[in-house]
Amino acid sequence: MILNDYPWLLLPYQQLADGIIQNRAHHAFLIRYVQGSGEDELIYKLASRLLCQASVNLEPCLNCHSCQLFLSRHHPDFYVISNELGKPSIGIDQVRNISSKIYEKSQQGGNKVIWVKYAASMTEAAANALLKTLEEPPENTYFILSDEHNSNLLPTIRSRCFSYFLPIPTLEQSMEWVKKQHSQPYSDNELACALLLSENAPLSAVALLAPEKWQQRKTFCENLLKLLPENDYWFLADTFEHEQFVERVIWFCALLSDALKAKQRAGRFIVNRDQVPLVRLLATLSNEKINALYDLWLQARRQLLSVTGLNKDLIIYNVLAQSELINCQ
Repeated sequence: MILNDYPWLLLPYQQLADGIIQNRAHHAFLIRYVQGSGEDELIYKLASRLLCQASVNLEPCLNCHSCQLFLSRHHPDFYVISNELGKPSIGIDQVRNISSKIYEKSQQGGNKVIWVKYAASMTEAAANALLKTLEEPPENTYFILSDEHNSNLLPTIRSRCFSYFLPIPTLEQSMEWVKKQHSQPYSDNELACALLLSENAPLSAVALLAPEKWQQRKTFCENLLKLLPENDYWFLADTFEHEQFVERVIWFCALLSDALKAKQRAGRFIVNRDQVPLVRLLATLSNEKINALYDLWLQARRQLLSVTGLNKDLIIYNVLAQSELINCQ
């Protein structure tokens, strides 16, 4: 919770915590973010300040019993609702279980904080159950709902919350921060590429630049260079674990987008700055083929992320076969 390690979070935290000091904090925060921009760190700090029973300043005191419990991750008045392992959504029973507890007196005699992670993944029944609590919140109870900026949350839920978008740092600020996190000798092009692939979210870029992960991306690009001239997308089937396919979709779609930019002579906006030969090769395809490939792979990603019970291998094999058909047209 030391936000000095994440300098771009200092102002957002101040803006959100200012209402706590003035005793006018909204009972429900909706925090939208680009994944990997420090959202968890900010929310933990905000929850810590809401639960602190001694501080009158922006910072939690870190010394009172409530702070000590929070630091040990055992605070009885801090509840987290999130997707259960292996399930794509938050169910109504999870919301009901928390709702039954928050109407009781807080165990530490202070505030209660409920954090709903990936709030848009609530089923409609779960969202409606939460809505009833948001409309008539218990005393000294605060809700923090969080999700990615492009997720869909019921308008009725949004209307009950104070909405806040967590800004990301500039590309230059992010590059300076990322350089300090890695001892690997990455070029500026590679650093910029990792950040742009991560929507300029610094923590996501650092994860992508981990040596093993960065090598996986380079290998994927090398394989594309081999298969494209032969139109042999099936070659990809054995080059990575299928659980990693969603990640490959993001990488491939970024390359396809770059190919369209190259065709429009907009090279300065290219994301994959370290893969210019591959981008140029993709740019030899027609606009229609590039757009068809983009739509095909993106649709597969949506299926894999949102639909349960589908055979993931079949989805992937279908994408590879359809990709070859598109290139044959």
